[in-house]
Amino acid sequence: MARLDRYIFLTAATAFLGVTAVLSAMIWSTQALRQLDLVTSQGQTILAFVAITSLTLPTLILVIAPAALFIATAYTLLKLNGDSEIVVMAAAGMGPWRVLRPLIVLAILASLFVSALSVDLVPGSLRLFRDQVSRVRADVVSFVAQPGRFVTLSPGLVFHVRERASNGVMRGILIDDAREKDISTYIADRGQIVETPNGIFLVLEDGSIHRRTPGATSTGSVVAFQRYAFGLDGLAPGGQGGADLRPSERSFEYVLNPPADDVYLKIGQGGRFREEVHKRLSAGLYPLAFFAVAAAALARPRTTRQSRGLALAGIVPVMVGLQISSFVVGGQLRTSAAAVPVAYLLPIACIVICALSLQGWIRLSPPQALVRASEAISARISRLSAS
Repeated sequence: MARLDRYIFLTAATAFLGVTAVLSAMIWSTQALRQLDLVTSQGQTILAFVAITSLTLPTLILVIAPAALFIATAYTLLKLNGDSEIVVMAAAGMGPWRVLRPLIVLAILASLFVSALSVDLVPGSLRLFRDQVSRVRADVVSFVAQPGRFVTLSPGLVFHVRERASNGVMRGILIDDAREKDISTYIADRGQIVETPNGIFLVLEDGSIHRRTPGATSTGSVVAFQRYAFGLDGLAPGGQGGADLRPSERSFEYVLNPPADDVYLKIGQGGRFREEVHKRLSAGLYPLAFFAVAAAALARPRTTRQSRGLALAGIVPVMVGLQISSFVVGGQLRTSAAAVPVAYLLPIACIVICALSLQGWIRLSPPQALVRASEAISARISRLSAS
């Protein structure tokens, strides 16, 4: 890579990493506050809190990366234009494609990174997040719930234990589960936490289940048991354990060919797997599309601040529209197989149109109304500055 290429690449890469880090940290901090109960009421350390909530960062980066690449590309080209470097390069015989060469390398790297996140890293982090929160909830029952206290493990779920032995066996257990329409109260002489490949369970022994429906005239039903496994994986946010993992949390191999006994296929929502497959595969095209929009508008030499402002004002709505269109198409994938080619054609068409514009074969310009409004504002500012 030549010295000029390194200069442009490092400028854009630094901006891309900086924007991604700052935006991810800002959004992560707001999302992490939703899990603050891990520290305040679940007895976890601040390190455990940070480690668990950091598992949501890959999802944030997946959403932020295309916009960060757009911002980094626009910043780099505006900087080169503002310092008249693009003008000098053009005078030396360099065309727009030569200037964009290091930025294209960055865009390809960002696209590969987003593809890796979408296909494998994000689903894996979501599964790990669910598993870790489930373990935290189980720890609440094993270690934090004090004998003689009524502890709310999650909305509608109250846990009480009379005493707990040093070996982890609990006695005098009462669980009131009002998360469903019917209220279930579990009473057991003893119980213990058990971890299995199928999840984490509180195994109750010698007890009974009292079920009742609020407002019903009947007194409910009572079922006695010798052993009963109460699942704790359902305490994780957004799910009920490993058996009910959402398609977004499944591996790519699973969503590509889900088994016939999958719960989403049984309830007639198989379209969620089609949606997940094509959203993951098409995700890597959007960084290239966002880069193409910024490059087509800003890669050519511009001599006035006004023209650069107009170009930037014209491409921001295009970027926003492209992002909204991707969300709309992604939602249609679940219900319509006809949306599958649109998921790929939308970013590809954007890339092709921008490439043709950059080549000079088609001309894209902002609306004349926007040009006139910008000129009027600029003239007014100039008069005010002169006076």
